[in-house]
Amino acid sequence: MIQDMTKDFDIKKIKRETSFSMNKSHSHPFHEIFYLSSGECTSFINHNIYKFNKGDLVIVPAGEIHKTNYNGPGVHERIVISFREDITNWIKSVVGKDLVDECMTAGVISIPEKRRDYVESILNKLLFEKNGQDALSPGFVRVGMVELILFIIRCRKYEENVIKEIDVDNQMMQEIATYIYENYEKKITLDEMAKKFNLSRSYLSKKFKTTTGFGFKEYLVNVRIKNASRLLLETNKSITDIAFECGFNDSNYFGDAFRHIKGMSPNKYRKSNETV
Repeated sequence: MIQDMTKDFDIKKIKRETSFSMNKSHSHPFHEIFYLSSGECTSFINHNIYKFNKGDLVIVPAGEIHKTNYNGPGVHERIVISFREDITNWIKSVVGKDLVDECMTAGVISIPEKRRDYVESILNKLLFEKNGQDALSPGFVRVGMVELILFIIRCRKYEENVIKEIDVDNQMMQEIATYIYENYEKKITLDEMAKKFNLSRSYLSKKFKTTTGFGFKEYLVNVRIKNASRLLLETNKSITDIAFECGFNDSNYFGDAFRHIKGMSPNKYRKSNETV
């Protein structure tokens, strides 16, 4: 699991073989944009399931839980950009914070075929400048990111038929994930959810894993830890109170789960971020 990166910007090409799946849940404190240049994928972002193909651009905001499965034939290639919020500050000063924030909400954009060469040229420039060709490279990276984000804003704001809908073939799993996402603080068990949605326990368990890439309990714990992380940074509530508020009935289990996902204790996480 990626917890951090050592610089404000990174970009890389990644190739995956057929049926590759991320081993662990995946979230990080920086934004991610990735462009699928070949293959087919399914992405589960927070509580939404998307299917996407060559020419699609996926936006994963900082802190969002996500997992990607490569389920089509052949080799899948994508270009992944990771960047911190500061990269967008100049753009916000020009077009406004609301437009940029809207641009960076989770989702999938299908780039019109006639515009893919343009997007790929920006990505190739960023790949070229990544390692610092000379003293001007940071400037070229900044300009390239501005151009890419402005293009995404234009697509979302003014283009028709570019926003990909969620995967309607898995509507029930979508509803279950959304229920967990919105009710994480309540008592939620596999048996109760199976009964609520009129499914067998074994079918729900298997189907949820196949569809989202997450085990049922794995996703529930990740959603709870995500919200606990936010409370640790934004409030002065005790760690025990936060644990119970996020649906954990055992503060020791909360601590173990937090360390497993975040790589450190809740107390150390709060102190290391120094935002309270």
